[in-house]
Amino acid sequence: MLGLSRLCVVACGLLANANNGLAPIPNVDEARPPGHVRGDAAMGDGLWENESVAGDYDVRASICADGETLDGIDVSKWQGAINWNAVADDGIVFAFVRVSDGLQYIDEYFDDNWAAVHEVGIYGGVYQFFRPGQDPIAQAQLLLERMGPLGPDDLPPVIDVEATDGLSPAQVNAAVHAWVDHVEAALGVMPIIYTGKYFWQDNVGTADFADYPLWIAQYGPVCPDLPNQWNAWVFHQTSASGTVAGVSGDVDTNKFNGDLDRLKTWTGVGGPVCGDGVCEADETADNCAVDCLPCGFIPAAGGTVDDGDACFIRFGLQAGWHAEEVGIDGGLQWTHTSADLWPDNYGLWKFEFEQAGTYEVEVYLEPGQASSQAAHYTLAHAQGVDEVELDQAGGSGWRSLGVYTFVSGAGQQLRLDDNTGATGEVLVFDAVRLTPADPPDTTGGASSGGSLSGTDPTGDDSSDASGSATGESATATSEGANTTDPGADGDGGCACRAGSSSAVTLWGLGLLVFLRYRRKRR
Repeated sequence: MLGLSRLCVVACGLLANANNGLAPIPNVDEARPPGHVRGDAAMGDGLWENESVAGDYDVRASICADGETLDGIDVSKWQGAINWNAVADDGIVFAFVRVSDGLQYIDEYFDDNWAAVHEVGIYGGVYQFFRPGQDPIAQAQLLLERMGPLGPDDLPPVIDVEATDGLSPAQVNAAVHAWVDHVEAALGVMPIIYTGKYFWQDNVGTADFADYPLWIAQYGPVCPDLPNQWNAWVFHQTSASGTVAGVSGDVDTNKFNGDLDRLKTWTGVGGPVCGDGVCEADETADNCAVDCLPCGFIPAAGGTVDDGDACFIRFGLQAGWHAEEVGIDGGLQWTHTSADLWPDNYGLWKFEFEQAGTYEVEVYLEPGQASSQAAHYTLAHAQGVDEVELDQAGGSGWRSLGVYTFVSGAGQQLRLDDNTGATGEVLVFDAVRLTPADPPDTTGGASSGGSLSGTDPTGDDSSDASGSATGESATATSEGANTTDPGADGDGGCACRAGSSSAVTLWGLGLLVFLRYRRKRR
């Protein structure tokens, strides 16, 4: 039975899909094995008639394993009840389990299969048949919630990319980006991408994910033919009609490119290890300072979080990020805006408050740097989530986003996406200042909010263009608080601890899925 938050994510995702102009859940016409219900797809169903699976392949482009390989399977409801002890005894080392086909079909065998994989000692992973025409964030969150925390023997989750839902390659690409970015931010590891060569080249056609682990589907050749965007594979789906003890009927068989020691390097993403350079799970700055550097801390008198601090995290296409040696603390970052439905790049400023209270939130804009006229900031705070639109080109110095109430502790954040509705404008990410509306009097006289990063370098401390909550709320996604930036200049993890404020992001999660994508970008 789905929990309340999970139901909210699914329901809100479906509502958003119905109201934001996205393609409806399609009637899929790809060939499927006998007995499969149209739309309730298992891995490889969308590739059955595609030559990237079963037809000709270019031997010149084939990539063989580096040496030893390991046997594995992937399963869904279509395998029915499985004797997992027999599977393990038959030499199967790893298994991937379907969690859902998009938002509509939740795999009723998932919980049993996921639990059994752990019980028999098989290395396990979770995959989702991805529907780009449905809300990608809602799909990603559904996977994360059903999967739960990853353990030391778990493999990274998989996005199964083999359906277009009638969308263009650019639209499919954007949807895959949204899913991958959300899952990577939540777990701190790169998800695995499953696809076929010609499906990817014809229907996605991007090299944006060339650094992500590839699971290639191709039946027949020992050495698979890869999409042009990759030069190596981690997993190879070798057949859709394999035979394995403990499974009635056909099952997908797979190879891992490496030996057991190499497979283990892909596991353990959920097991916190102090000293591994990643602040995760229950690690905090108090119990693992080497991994969890204090960041984003706002004292009672107020303070700032700069783009160079460890708790500013940038996501997306790292090649699209640029830096300038101006701004607060002598540096800022920027990216170009787009009119895409989903963001390519976005940044998060994470906050941890010493004291609950009401604070004015301001962002700093260096004169002459920004040209974006419709920057959409999404703020998660004690009372929910608000979206504020600000004309970055309309003024410089400290610009107000409004006054909001925050609880003590972590779990609150400000997000800025690049899909503003305009193409090619400069969107700037610099410092965020939080000043108490009723600051404590620590001097015996008039008091003012402090700034951890010092005063406004321009001497202009005015808010020359004040943004306000629009009432059209949209949440920032509940990104993983223990994520490090794969390409940012800041070092160390983020000591964003889950505490009394954890309910803030949970409360806003369903609201995010529904409301953020309900509004079309201009």
